[in-house]
Amino acid sequence: MGHTHSHSHQRIIDEQTASQLRARFDAEMSRPIELLMFKGVGNEEYSHWTEQLLKELDELSDKIKVEIHDVTLEPDLIEEFNVAKTPTILIDPRAGYKIRYTGAPAGYEAWAFVETMILVSRDDSGLPDRVREILKEARNYDKEAHIMIFVTPTCPYCPNQVLLANRFAIELKGQVEADCVEAYENPDLADMFHVSAVPHNVIAVREDGKEIPKEISIGVQPDEKYAMDLIKALRD
Repeated sequence: MGHTHSHSHQRIIDEQTASQLRARFDAEMSRPIELLMFKGVGNEEYSHWTEQLLKELDELSDKIKVEIHDVTLEPDLIEEFNVAKTPTILIDPRAGYKIRYTGAPAGYEAWAFVETMILVSRDDSGLPDRVREILKEARNYDKEAHIMIFVTPTCPYCPNQVLLANRFAIELKGQVEADCVEAYENPDLADMFHVSAVPHNVIAVREDGKEIPKEISIGVQPDEKYAMDLIKALRD
């Protein structure tokens, strides 16, 4: 006997994965977190998929609160949360974190997204002490960094780099924004930053209302080197 499912109700997270995630969230999440998703200005198909994914995650734990916003209906949110693209997901922004997914966390990216949710819930980057030590210097500089990592869903190395940037954004809460940009969904951004291979890493610094790209690297960067790249960008 076959089950008849209409395609729109096809679940993204299969049963086995769902039960594993449920157990992990239960064991490892400390406090509730919010996931804010914005849709409405393009990439409808990706937005639909992302909304479905978040709703399924929401069902797996009472520590995950999902809000879906259509920016065409709530245009004030565009400025409040600096949303230029959809879909965009922000992980726990009201708790002060600046962790953004510009585009769907699809393919290999999904696991780094889940790991990040758990780390944010624990308010702990989980970085090795030697990397935390390097990052301490960032607090000496009165400016913010914006790390953009361009990825594609089929790139197996990209999530490691994204997770590292997200850990930096947890360790340096409020001073560093980590932004995972899905290159196919955002071809204009990919062109602007001359992305040809992924992961393509851009560390920009925000100063006097301007954002200036400082450090650009291709491929997965070792954690200590990447921490030093961040400090160098803030120092220069």
